[in-house]
Amino acid sequence: MGTNRTEEILNNKGQLFRITYQQIDYYFRVLKPTKISASTNEIEILMDDETYTIEREGRLWVFRGSSMEHDFANAIGRLICLRYRL
Repeated sequence: MGTNRTEEILNNKGQLFRITYQQIDYYFRVLKPTKISASTNEIEILMDDETYTIEREGRLWVFRGSSMEHDFANAIGRLICLRYRL
């Protein structure tokens, strides 16, 4: 991830999350974090200037309408659940 891209993400409002997946660091922000609760089944995130939606399917998280890996979505979902104590 380039320095300019990192600076752009850091300048956006909201809590910045960092996750290392397959030895690469990714930065993202949760859009509308006030709506996250134990019953949340869908979370919108901003990553690399793109908006993604992850959905809960049972105990797993998957990307909706994206070809990104489901294991990556699950890692992001678990990180958010730990942060918001879900």
